Amino acid sequence: MPVTDRLRRIALIVWASIGVLVLGWAVLRVAGEVRIIWLPLAFATGLVVLLDPLVRGLQRIAIPRVIGTFFAYITLAALLVAIGFLIVPTVRDQANEFGVGLPALYDSIVEWLKDTSDRVGIDLGPVWNSETIREWISDPNNQEAIQAVLGNFGSGAGRVLVGVAETVALFVLAPVLGFYMLVDLPRSKRLMIALVPPRLRDEVAFVAGQAGAALAAFVRGQLLVAMVVGALSAVGLWILDLPFWLIIGLAAGLLNMVPFAGPFFGATLAVTVALVDGSLTKAVLAVVIFTAIQQIDNHLITPLVQRTRVRLSPLVIVLALLAGGSVAGLLGVLIAVPTVSVLRIVAGHLWRTRVLGESWAEASEAMIEVTQRPEVLRPIRRRDQEPRLFDTAELQTVTGDEPAPDPGERVVSDT
Repeated sequence: MPVTDRLRRIALIVWASIGVLVLGWAVLRVAGEVRIIWLPLAFATGLVVLLDPLVRGLQRIAIPRVIGTFFAYITLAALLVAIGFLIVPTVRDQANEFGVGLPALYDSIVEWLKDTSDRVGIDLGPVWNSETIREWISDPNNQEAIQAVLGNFGSGAGRVLVGVAETVALFVLAPVLGFYMLVDLPRSKRLMIALVPPRLRDEVAFVAGQAGAALAAFVRGQLLVAMVVGALSAVGLWILDLPFWLIIGLAAGLLNMVPFAGPFFGATLAVTVALVDGSLTKAVLAVVIFTAIQQIDNHLITPLVQRTRVRLSPLVIVLALLAGGSVAGLLGVLIAVPTVSVLRIVAGHLWRTRVLGESWAEASEAMIEVTQRPEVLRPIRRRDQEPRLFDTAELQTVTGDEPAPDPGERVVSDT
């Protein structure tokens, strides 16, 4: 290659890199200015991923997509209302009980900490129980400090209003955005593919199908796993006769949407409540219950629900959660893992096909893991039954409208 062409190519790469960095900086600045829309948009995307299989199923029986979307929304709303009728009365009673017993609960925690520190020879200094706090508040000499605290709270009223606005936007905009996105999903796919140069359309459609399949599997799987973990936690603590069993179970289930957080947080709450309640036996049994739930989740529920997963190490997941939380708070924590999964699929495909020279299927098999069904649920294979092969192109059918591939083209599976 002539020196002039080589220099021109290097200059093109340098200027293209600078342009990408400038464009990325501009996008981040604009995204920061309109950050109020991102959380509703993320939840709207979750609704689309959750309800799209039902809408596509209704389309197959000649029901228009708009009507199918209405039906999907009504079904979801009815399910949420039914769950609300079942759990809201108990949650309300336990919340009232928790509010009434909060001072006593706080005093019990303080007393337990003081007794533990005395036994190990650690001086905690002055102990602030609920009575001490009430006396400090009622002391006229402390009114100036109290007013300063209230003033600081008032100065943060703007942030409080922003938080309220974001919450309202979440509950109002997310369903509306999700409805329109769900109705226009097939048309949006066609428009985006049409923007791709013709020579790259098949490859982009393949990679986009894999990314969509991974995203859909993660969202649906995490939601279902969270529901199962929450139900198992609540039932286990109810059998244990632990106070606030339903609130702790719901918290464990909701936090299970964040990898590694649900069982750990639930176990911490349950052990704290059990120790404050004065029962070391219940605290130990609570740890046993959440350990058992974690094992059931890892070896039975998740492999059964999330058959298709992107291979991410625990270290990558933890780093993604930390980075997402530091950049975008709650939204960053929620979307960190699926975002990293999609980026891994795209970057891994480009590296393996462009640099290593692998085929699309080989690149896919290196990144996307199809887990085996748990042994206890795996059907017995007949002696004359041949193993089937799994084609990674099947992943595209999760989010697309294409028909399923021929079963004879799948990789080894015992089903």
